[in-house]
Amino acid sequence: MKSNAFILRIFVFFFFLSTSFSFTQNAKKADSILVLLRGTDLSKERQSELYNQIAFFHENLDTSLLLAKKSLKIAKEIGSQKLQAAALEEISHVQRGLGNNNLSIEATLKALRMYETLEMTEQQAATYNQLAINYMQDKNYPMGISFLKKALGIYSKSDKIGNQLATILNLGEMYRLEGHLDSATVCFKKILSFKQKNISKSLIAYSQGNMGMVFNTKDSLQLAERYLLDAISIVEELGDPYATSVYIAELGNVYQKQGDSNASESQLLAALTIAKKEGLKDQIRDFSKKLTQLYEAIGKYDQALHYQKMFQVYQDSLVNKANIQGIERIKASYEIDKRESEIGLLHTINTNQRYLLLALGGGVFVTLIFLYLLFRGNKKIQKANSDLSRQKVIITHREQEKALLLKELNHRVKNNLQMIASLLSLQSYELNGHPAKEAILAGKDRVEALALVHRKLYQEGVTTRIAIREYVEELVWGLFHGYRMKFEPELIIERTTISVDTAIPLALIINELVINSIKYAFVDTAHPKLTIKIKELDSILRLEVIDNGKGFSLDKGTKKHSFGLKLITSLVSQLDGSLKKKDAKGTYWQIELKHKVHHTNLTSIKDQNDMVLQKSNTLYS
Repeated sequence: MKSNAFILRIFVFFFFLSTSFSFTQNAKKADSILVLLRGTDLSKERQSELYNQIAFFHENLDTSLLLAKKSLKIAKEIGSQKLQAAALEEISHVQRGLGNNNLSIEATLKALRMYETLEMTEQQAATYNQLAINYMQDKNYPMGISFLKKALGIYSKSDKIGNQLATILNLGEMYRLEGHLDSATVCFKKILSFKQKNISKSLIAYSQGNMGMVFNTKDSLQLAERYLLDAISIVEELGDPYATSVYIAELGNVYQKQGDSNASESQLLAALTIAKKEGLKDQIRDFSKKLTQLYEAIGKYDQALHYQKMFQVYQDSLVNKANIQGIERIKASYEIDKRESEIGLLHTINTNQRYLLLALGGGVFVTLIFLYLLFRGNKKIQKANSDLSRQKVIITHREQEKALLLKELNHRVKNNLQMIASLLSLQSYELNGHPAKEAILAGKDRVEALALVHRKLYQEGVTTRIAIREYVEELVWGLFHGYRMKFEPELIIERTTISVDTAIPLALIINELVINSIKYAFVDTAHPKLTIKIKELDSILRLEVIDNGKGFSLDKGTKKHSFGLKLITSLVSQLDGSLKKKDAKGTYWQIELKHKVHHTNLTSIKDQNDMVLQKSNTLYS
């Protein structure tokens, strides 16, 4: 599966497909426009346009934001809605680049309302695409799909076939991410039907590559291989190492599913080589993880350990880079505020100087007195601005520091748990045939379930709540992959969130019940089936784990699986819940837990984090 970075790259590329800008010459264009801006006879309208153009071409996002806001201010002064909308669009681009997705959406919606008032339909379509990008970043694919459909409705009535096909491609990719594979296939096939009509090779390549990914997900491996090979040949010709490495790695996944470990290894190593050469850290991390999984599957544990270490190095590097960028952004925000204050002050000085020039004829004495008074006033203004700026940066820094500390803490807890799980896994290889091996592997599974909780916490930012559907799916599929089950579990899980106090015990409960079914339930079962249901009923969270295996006797279970059953009973009691074994063919566990709504704010992060650590330490012991 492609990373979100690659998806966003496709969206941004095709969003500007119809423009004729050469992005390799952005710096020169910004300089040339800056020369025009220095002209003395420019109208306010022209000034707004030039500020917006410089913001578009400028390489520094903070400076671009400052220039776009300047353009918006001038547009408001002259009452031009068209120029205001253009400036808001640029502000949206920059805010998204800075990671401020909510501010980006807010700016785009304001621009959209203005374009609707002005009945500028092409610009409305562009803002719909912009909103689709924002919602894609938030993984709100249904909203992204709805806006792409609106954009497509406009482009289908215009003669700009490039914009129309690019929107169809983006719509297909959004469908693929949402899991609507048939709809995604229809979109990609529609683009490929234009293959003989001299459209962009990039459109063809991305459509073929994404089609290959759809077929891989459907396990139509021969079709997936054919489409991916065609896509790779085009992106290699276009000199796109990013897309080349992603599609080659996907081809490696196809070969692994086909049981050809050598071909899979060759493709994944080739993809990793390209990523290293181009400095694509996200891809190095992803490809090294895929190689780790491949080598574990074929029993090459030395290579698996080597690439696991590589994965961890790049994972830590990317997390640290994100933290450093966050800190730098805080500093940049302070510098921008300071710069805006200085610009405002300079504007006041220039205005006063014009009056001074007119008053020179009144005499040198009057001029000197006025300059003296102006100097004293400027000193007071500078001191007041300095005090306010210093207080603002201290407050902002403290709040951001709290958020970063919580995220870093969850990151470190997750790393420590993953290291423990790796050590247990390596130790189990030395105990083949020994009775202790099963206990060590069971301990490894429990530790990995806990590590998954902390990984979700640090990936989702400053929060103490976890999306239960994605979490349980990843946990159960990980167990099925680890035990190499030949059937798929049935997961019926409502979309809701749970607090970390509930997530940790619940992870261990599900881990114990699923492993128990995998190991003991399906002996001599022709058509094994495991169903997990989670439903929210008012203030109750109901968990049901059902299998059609040979059944489970409590008397027999307390003897053979006493530790696992005691652990489940203890965890359910800790959550003030109830545990029932219902009569059914096979085994049917029903657990009901109290489900509370929690609200997190920065002032309570430390207390909540201490509580999480205390709970985790109790379970680890």
